[in-house]
Amino acid sequence: MRLTNRDYEVLSLLNRCRYATTKQLVELYFRENKPKTATRRANLLAKKLRNLGLIHHLERRIGGVRAGSGSYIWHITHKGIKVLREIEPNVKLKLKNRYEPTRNHLKHQLFVTQLFVELHKLHSERKLFLEDFSFEPKCWRSFATLFSYFTLKPDAFTKLTIGEFEENYFFEADNATEHIGRVIAKCKQYIAYFNTGIEQRENEVFPLVVWIVPDEKRKLAILNRIKEDIDAYWELFEVVTLDEFPEFIQGGRDDARTET
Repeated sequence: MRLTNRDYEVLSLLNRCRYATTKQLVELYFRENKPKTATRRANLLAKKLRNLGLIHHLERRIGGVRAGSGSYIWHITHKGIKVLREIEPNVKLKLKNRYEPTRNHLKHQLFVTQLFVELHKLHSERKLFLEDFSFEPKCWRSFATLFSYFTLKPDAFTKLTIGEFEENYFFEADNATEHIGRVIAKCKQYIAYFNTGIEQRENEVFPLVVWIVPDEKRKLAILNRIKEDIDAYWELFEVVTLDEFPEFIQGGRDDARTET
């Protein structure tokens, strides 16, 4: 069966983001259709790729079995990666994971995928131009200090343009499962990387580090700890809820700091 450009787009997405739900596929590729039609078309596309052995869904579903086929969580297969390499020769083959991801890991990965979905929607609506969105590990940054060699591991990096202004961001998807101390430790890794000047020399500006959180309570908790522990570098960071994320992105860096 011949693959369409959209088929390849889905394979490329799943190779980069690792996991995506049927609902996310609907939002990315079938938003122009009415809801029922969009879900049906996404299911047909997924079924086609599954029958070809190019993608597969996890046993776990969003909302459980009663949620129906729209609740499936998809990932690319080894065969799917091999087919994708026909048009993206630099794609690396990966060893098959014998086990399903843990609940927290999966929730985190889908959160990052949703950030891409939100930006893609704004791009489709011509509210911004999405130049790049890099998932892990492509978005990682390696650097050395006087004492050690480190790899900074953002959840994602994006470069976008709004009007005449180019904006760069590192994203951290936070599901409120980590202790605040670990969040601050990660912030300090960003500070260490900022102080190397590597990013600034290459891109003229250091990306704003945005923590995206589930609710206002978590947002205020992180903001307050940043103010207490690393206030000298507060301008490097922002914390927003997922609901605030689209409006925040459209506002740009000038509106970045939220008063607490």
